[in-house]
Amino acid sequence: MTKIFLLSFLGTATLSASEHVVKSTPFETSLSIDATFLPDDVVVHKLYPEQWSKFEIKELLPHGAAVKKGQTIIAFEREDYDKHLAESQEAVATRKIALARAERELADLEITTPRLLEGEEIAFERHQESLDYFKKTSRAIQEKDARESLARAKRSLEYVEEELKQLLQMYEEDGVTEETEEIILKRQRSSVETAKFSLEKVELSTARTLKKTIPEQAVDLERAFDTAKLSFDTAKLNLPRILEEKRYAVAKQKRQDTEADKKLKALEADAKWLVFKAPDDGHIFYGEISKHSWSLGGTSKFLFVNGTAPAKTALVSFVANGVPLNLHGVVGQNQRLQLTSGNKGSAEVDGIGPTTFPVEITSLDRIPGADGKYKLSMKVTLPKDSPLVGGMKAKVKLITYRNEKALTIPKNAVKTDGDKSTVRLKMADGKDEVRGVKLGKTWGDHVEILEGIAADQVILLPASE
Repeated sequence: MTKIFLLSFLGTATLSASEHVVKSTPFETSLSIDATFLPDDVVVHKLYPEQWSKFEIKELLPHGAAVKKGQTIIAFEREDYDKHLAESQEAVATRKIALARAERELADLEITTPRLLEGEEIAFERHQESLDYFKKTSRAIQEKDARESLARAKRSLEYVEEELKQLLQMYEEDGVTEETEEIILKRQRSSVETAKFSLEKVELSTARTLKKTIPEQAVDLERAFDTAKLSFDTAKLNLPRILEEKRYAVAKQKRQDTEADKKLKALEADAKWLVFKAPDDGHIFYGEISKHSWSLGGTSKFLFVNGTAPAKTALVSFVANGVPLNLHGVVGQNQRLQLTSGNKGSAEVDGIGPTTFPVEITSLDRIPGADGKYKLSMKVTLPKDSPLVGGMKAKVKLITYRNEKALTIPKNAVKTDGDKSTVRLKMADGKDEVRGVKLGKTWGDHVEILEGIAADQVILLPASE
């Protein structure tokens, strides 16, 4: 509410009802607003955990409690936290063991991969050499050897048969076959039978060698070569891939290990949110005391023993003893336009009596908030033994304008036509003159004149006056 006060009027001379003597007199305009006493320095306890999310209240002091430095204000159940922390520490330790093992496997692969690849290449080259040698040399030699073995067997049979024939012919010419000769012939016939059997075996063996063994060997060598080639080609592709895959896997494990370390560190740091102790002697308030207000918010929904406190929400505010109080309030647009930083005034507190306390605006919003209101802060001078505490209310009167020597006249003495304002001024010769004036502040039925007339001059009022 805007108030404009005419502080004093000098006594008036005996005049006709249609005249008014211009006099200078102090006057001021003021605003009355509601304000709240709030401390300058407040510690607001909000939860900003990075990992832990369960905050069940185990201990809680009542609203407004006086506390000593180090006294627990609010504490949360930590059994589940300690268990989770231990499990996380064990998981990190296990992960580090797995990482060390993976790093060792990677180090081994870095060494064995080139060796395995070299071994596959050597095996392939050896199979290729074996196949080439077989095709160019070994097959022909084996076939020739098989045929030569058969030829030798035939020759051997021919030799022993010829020897038997010669013996028979020689012994027949003698006419008589002695016992010794019979033995020789018997041996020779046995040799013939043996040679025939040997020839029969060689014929079978040679036939098998030429028709089966050597062709099968050719097939086996071809297959072995194809297998070695396939193995080598696959090794050239897959062994580097396996190595690279292992590198990526180990790099991923390292990142996961680093991230796990960060999470564990954050979880360990979250322990500081499980208890809030008074940083000094003082008092506590439920909710948040901010720069311009104190609000309980939704604390009634969770701020009790066994309640679960949400993160990033003000729980309690701590105010140390002896912290200065300031006044804070809000005004609308019309009031804001009448105020400026530095405006002074006084505050009255219901319950203290007629005592007022000097105030001065120290900060004033230039831009409205979402509610269209402007916040302001005021320095207030209080006695040392003041019983006032944060959260108490005051009625503040702010001086918006003051002129110690204002020239004031009745509003109805002014005639306004467009942007021109005039008064009828009584001259010394008794005649009147229309005089242009510049208007200032208006209050009640009086208006301030800034230019155009001077003190002690007489103006004429309408006949009705």
